[in-house]
Amino acid sequence: MSSRTARHARAGIRLALVPLAALVPGLLAAQDRAQGAPARDPAQDPTMQEARATRVLKLSLEDALRVALLNNFDLEVERLSTAQARYNAIGSWGAFDPFFRMDGTAAQSETEAQSSLIGTEENDLRFDSSLSFPLLTGGTLDLAYGHTNSETDAPFAIFDVSTRDVITVSLTQPLLRGAWRRYATIEQRATEIALERQIEREREVHARLLLDVANAYWTVVSAQEELAVRQLTLQRGQQQLAQDQRRLEVGAGTEVDVLQSETNVATAEQGLLQAEYTLREARDALRRVLAPRPGEDYEAYLDAWDWPIETLTPLPQDPQAAQPWRTSLRSALERRPELAQVRLGIEAAEVDLQRAQSLRLPQLDVNVSSSSAGFDTDPAEAFDKAAGWDFPSSSAGFTFSLPLWNRTARNAEYSARAALRQAMLLFDRLELDLLAEVRLAVNEVDRQRDAVEAAVKSRTLAQRQLEAEETRQQVGLSTTFQVLQFQEDLARTLSAEVFARAAYARAQARLAFAEGRLEAPESEGR
Repeated sequence: MSSRTARHARAGIRLALVPLAALVPGLLAAQDRAQGAPARDPAQDPTMQEARATRVLKLSLEDALRVALLNNFDLEVERLSTAQARYNAIGSWGAFDPFFRMDGTAAQSETEAQSSLIGTEENDLRFDSSLSFPLLTGGTLDLAYGHTNSETDAPFAIFDVSTRDVITVSLTQPLLRGAWRRYATIEQRATEIALERQIEREREVHARLLLDVANAYWTVVSAQEELAVRQLTLQRGQQQLAQDQRRLEVGAGTEVDVLQSETNVATAEQGLLQAEYTLREARDALRRVLAPRPGEDYEAYLDAWDWPIETLTPLPQDPQAAQPWRTSLRSALERRPELAQVRLGIEAAEVDLQRAQSLRLPQLDVNVSSSSAGFDTDPAEAFDKAAGWDFPSSSAGFTFSLPLWNRTARNAEYSARAALRQAMLLFDRLELDLLAEVRLAVNEVDRQRDAVEAAVKSRTLAQRQLEAEETRQQVGLSTTFQVLQFQEDLARTLSAEVFARAAYARAQARLAFAEGRLEAPESEGR
């Protein structure tokens, strides 16, 4: 659209997206964070007061992207899911936290004498504690301490009152099934992969939201420009009608010319109404992706949906050709979160296969323990004997088990191998889909660039034709019908140029999404 035509179009009306009052605080907060400025008090901020007083908010594409990132429900849900996955991943390492256990018992018994060798009264006070250390090798290191204080009236007891302390150190280490760090930390690796996949899922929702906002924004700008074109068309038609009426009054024109101009004005008014409704729908669609949220005053929130506002980012004026599609494909393969999710799916399948392979192995655990006991009437002496390892005892052994046939574990491994193969095929298919998507996006950018150039050329020629025909009519060499036809041709080419530029802007956003580089301005440089 030429500067002259653009001035005429903007002179009719300045139309833009109408964000809600609920978006104003979020927008200001996003701008403050992006600039590193302190948060502003809405009640004292002049910008907020002006926005509320005029009920108009100037919204650029960058502002719309920031507001959507602040308010979008789906993105907030994914953020919370990421937080959950992070806590699960961190908490899974609690499996290797030491475990302390302590219990105590007090027992008293009296029995009827059955022999002169056996006592009739027994009083025991028992205390046991243990500390277990799960090891990254899959084994367990246990430290145990037992304290027993006994009182008896048995005739042959060495002491009427005695204390027995026992300290035990034991180690259990699997050698086959469930052995060593690779298997011992398999659950932790699974939760970490789940976290990484959720992070990529959040990135995917983030990118798709930005694409939706960009498309909705450009649709609003396109509808705004189309409305300006329809206003300009109506203005030209009204000027032509006034001119034909003057010519009729002085006898230089005919009633047919006036009727043709009136019909043209009526058609232009109909087109203007349609453009207004289209712009209204586009505004609501953008409001929806911006996801404003009601505050305490719900009626004010509803009223804000009818406020007029203004967009600041114009349609692209100098379209450029897309870069080679191979360059775009390399960017997509490196950045697209969907591909990263499938890669992590392959890694998760490999972890499941490792688990299944371990379960097919026989169980062979080595058990090593050493203990020391102390016995004395003095509790301190008993403990010193136990701690000094004065009377040690040690043992070593093993536990072996092998399920016969082991059909569960065997088929679990087959299933894990099939899942791994499936994940690899999904990766290959997604790579193919991305290749096709990138080529389509690159071709669409080039096509829309050519469409813009063709539309500009057509609009320039239509404008020159109209100017020439208006000059011919002034000297009586043309009719109103012919002038109106050229006016209609110019309006059509103006609309075609608007739609071509908007389609080019959306194609650029789609290409950026396909390449995995569609980011909000505040996220640039991260």
